[in-house]
Amino acid sequence: MSVTDNTVLPVTVIRGLNDRVYDKRKMAALEVERIVRDLMSKNETKQVKKVIEMLVNSFALSQNSNARKGGLIGLAAAAIALGKDIGLFLSELVPPVLKSFSDVDGRVRYFACESMYNIAKVARGSMLLFYKETFDGISKLVCDPDTHVKNGAELLDRLIKDIVTESNHFDVDLFVTLVRDRIYSNNEYVRQYLVSWIQLLCSVPDIDLVPYFPHLLDGLFKILSDPNQEIRTMTQQVLNDFLIEIGKKGADFKSMIVVLLANSKSTHVATQLTALVWIQRFLELDGKELTLYCAGILNAVLPCLANENTKSDNLDTAVRTKDKLLFLLTESTETLENMYIVDMMNVLVAHIVPGTVYADSTGREYTSPNSISDTTKMAVLQWILMLHSHIPAKINEHHDKVIPAVIKTLSDSNDEVVLFSIKLLSALCIQNTEEDQANFENFLKSLVGLFKSDEKLLEKRCSFIIQTLCQHIDSENVFCTLSGILSKEEDIIFTALIVQYLNWILLTSPNLSSLRKTLKKSPETTKASTKDSKKSSAKGVSKVFTVLYNTWCHDAVSTIALCMLSGYYQHASDVIYAISQFEITEMTLSGLDKLVQLIESPVFSFLRLELVQPNCNSALIRSLAGILMLLPQSDVFHLLRNRLECAGVVRTAERLDSSSDNSSDNEHKKMLELFNKIQIKHSKELVKLNNDSLVTQ
Repeated sequence: MSVTDNTVLPVTVIRGLNDRVYDKRKMAALEVERIVRDLMSKNETKQVKKVIEMLVNSFALSQNSNARKGGLIGLAAAAIALGKDIGLFLSELVPPVLKSFSDVDGRVRYFACESMYNIAKVARGSMLLFYKETFDGISKLVCDPDTHVKNGAELLDRLIKDIVTESNHFDVDLFVTLVRDRIYSNNEYVRQYLVSWIQLLCSVPDIDLVPYFPHLLDGLFKILSDPNQEIRTMTQQVLNDFLIEIGKKGADFKSMIVVLLANSKSTHVATQLTALVWIQRFLELDGKELTLYCAGILNAVLPCLANENTKSDNLDTAVRTKDKLLFLLTESTETLENMYIVDMMNVLVAHIVPGTVYADSTGREYTSPNSISDTTKMAVLQWILMLHSHIPAKINEHHDKVIPAVIKTLSDSNDEVVLFSIKLLSALCIQNTEEDQANFENFLKSLVGLFKSDEKLLEKRCSFIIQTLCQHIDSENVFCTLSGILSKEEDIIFTALIVQYLNWILLTSPNLSSLRKTLKKSPETTKASTKDSKKSSAKGVSKVFTVLYNTWCHDAVSTIALCMLSGYYQHASDVIYAISQFEITEMTLSGLDKLVQLIESPVFSFLRLELVQPNCNSALIRSLAGILMLLPQSDVFHLLRNRLECAGVVRTAERLDSSSDNSSDNEHKKMLELFNKIQIKHSKELVKLNNDSLVTQ
């Protein structure tokens, strides 16, 4: 239709709508309103349609920006005039206004907001026919760079919200789709717009958003980390309201727990805390079902137990969540027996071994932090022990990865962690079957390897670890197994060093009193008071002594101490004589020094008393006299000499017939041969080390 067709609109109106001055366009719009009202009073709807078409085609869609502004004002005027009959013309009125939302001219976009406001104000519920398009348009206008446009969009948005709250037929499915498509926007105004809508609908009694929570939850958690405090506060309130509703009505917990687990790994404190709070609440509401996600929940909780890196609220919530999950699992053994624990074990192991790549129950891959707190390690160790106490068979299937991981914690600087690690390893390696014994041997092999690779650990923690281990596992088994492992060790220098530590533990630790008693009950000790040591050896050498001796031979002084503790005085005398055939090192003298001081300790009180027996064992006297002769004249030399003089045996030792006690059975001969063979290896190794040192210099 031509713009000059004054059968539709007078020329003055047309001219006014095209005018650059707002007031003139406004006056023309008022005339349009009068014309439309007059036509509707005569029921001339066709003519009204022609007016609207002219306003659209000749003005709203014009290339001239002033005309577009006039057209938008004219459409708004027409809408006001139509009143309750606006529904008949909405399909003609709304689309051109929506199109103007994206106009290049900011003033046109503003007038589009104003025009749509007037149309919606009249149409009310009928506007919901265009809810999708209106929602989309406003979502773009709220972040418009023009402040006037933004304010106009917010005013229109409030009106649309009022209309929705009045409606009984709002399409929630459509709304959720619209929000879900935009909820990952990073624009703060879009985020605020979306959250305000969700917040509104949560407050409408007739609208139930609970079934749609799974579709909105992740996006809301992402918005929770927005830099804008107001947006964060709004989002937090929405999530709090959601959680209250879930507590009342229930929800699809399984679909949402996956979202919560992912967001619990957020570096944003509030996001992480909210996710933990939700997980804890979900466990309270539907804990049994959610135990299927135990691995994921542990993966969320364990990193938060780091006191130095975690906010107090997050830490407290993490602890409560962990405790709740633990309660749910231990409430019924059947729950654990029916559970697939591979993912859980992967998560647990990863949180005591830094830098481990693993997957949780949701299938997502993670890498454990390079530094793990002692609190987290303790929690993991407690969990594994709990699982082992309830489902030992299942945990045994994972020994190959659990035991090596726990062994690594033995080098932790925290004594509590080390103590609990040993307790757990002891429980994992209880020797009830051949397989258990094999696991125990593998554990001790790994422990020996750890000592070998970490000299500081050997020096500072060997005694502590071995003594603690002997509190939980039979000390005889521990020492005999270690001896068997060390007897096959190729590094003889390391073997000698660790034997020194083990020997000191054997002679001084209260936890090894039973092993010392076992060694004292050996045949030689029971006959030690007899004069003829050949008779005493007739019963043979004890098995425990033999096993230890094979490894103790790597250190001469430890060998002497073992023989004396076990009552094999003749063999001790032979070993002392054998030592003299090799170069006496400072280490040997230092070891003899310590041995003499040990002889003065309660452990060897039985030996000292034997010195005053009427028929004192001549081999014992020769052994002590031999040590005295090897020592330089130091304080320790005088200490031992005084002891022997006090017992009145120094002169006796000088008059002893060496032939009377010099013979020994075949077992002792073989043992002495083994000692000499090993000591020869050490002598050669010592020469080699000295030569290498000279070359280096």
